[in-house]
Amino acid sequence: MKALKTALVAMSLGLTLGTAVARDEPMYVPERMSVEGKPGVTQGKLHDALVRAAARRNWMVQSDVPGEMLLKQSRQGKHEATVKVSYDATGYQLAYSNSYNLNADVEKQRIHPTYNMWIRNLSNDIASEVSLIGLGNN
Repeated sequence: MKALKTALVAMSLGLTLGTAVARDEPMYVPERMSVEGKPGVTQGKLHDALVRAAARRNWMVQSDVPGEMLLKQSRQGKHEATVKVSYDATGYQLAYSNSYNLNADVEKQRIHPTYNMWIRNLSNDIASEVSLIGLGNN
C-alpha cells in the first residue's frame, strides 16, 4: 500500500513538473519577399505598408532608418520579441533580433511557439498591406 502511495505521489509530482517545462519549437524564419514587378511599389510606400502592418497587432517601431526598422512586440512586459525588417524597393525580409522570456536558443534555432505565431501574423499582415499598394491612397 505504501509503495502505491509513493508511486501515485511521484506520478502526480512528475505531471506537475512536466507542465512547468518550457515549450519550444523550430524558429520560423520567413523568406525574403519580393515585390519586384508590383506596380507602384517604392521604398517609401513599402515602408508605410510595413508600419501599417505592424500597427495591426500592436508591434511598436523601435528604430527606423531608410531600409531597416526594428519592431517590438510585448505582452504585459512578460514576453517580448524584437525583429529586424530590412527592405528596399524590390522586397523585404523579417529576421529575429532578440527576445525576452520566449525560450530562444538562437544557435539551435528554437523558440517558444508564441514567437512563431507573432511572426507568421506579422508576415501575413505585411503581405496584405503590400497587396494594397497602388490601390486607392496607398
